[in-house]
Amino acid sequence: MASNHNKIEVKMKITKSELYEFLMYHNYKSIRGIISVLFSLVCMAGTIVYWSQFSSLQIVLMIFMSLMFIVITPIEYYVRAFRQAKKGFHHEITYIFDESGITIQMEEQSSLMPWEDVMKVTSTKNLVLIYSSPMRALIIAKKEISDEFEQIKTMMNENTNCYLFKMEQ
Repeated sequence: MASNHNKIEVKMKITKSELYEFLMYHNYKSIRGIISVLFSLVCMAGTIVYWSQFSSLQIVLMIFMSLMFIVITPIEYYVRAFRQAKKGFHHEITYIFDESGITIQMEEQSSLMPWEDVMKVTSTKNLVLIYSSPMRALIIAKKEISDEFEQIKTMMNENTNCYLFKMEQ
């Protein structure tokens, strides 16, 4: 990590655990994720309450639906994170924060995300997520920006006009 007066450079490699945390956060912090978990819990409660009234096939289906969003989907996200980390995130990424926005560099490629394209900034226990669309986010590990966290937070807060800015250390 390097820092000039108004320029902060962060170098990192995204790991499978960081991708997994992003997938879990992104999918379970939404209304859809909450409804999915509630559906699984209701199926579990229904299975327990009506166990003696269900046929064997109904019990199997209810157990499957009970496990779908609280066991099976998290396992699927872990496998997806493992594959993505292995396939597409094995190179170091450099993020450069400056007055024009966030420059993302990987190998020979470079692109700029202007500040006005930042829709939402939020954080998890280990990540800072900078969304440019409802489905696309830059994933930055907090451990990589710990020394410069407040500077980056201030720079983004001053330069973005996003609908949600919740960046906590």
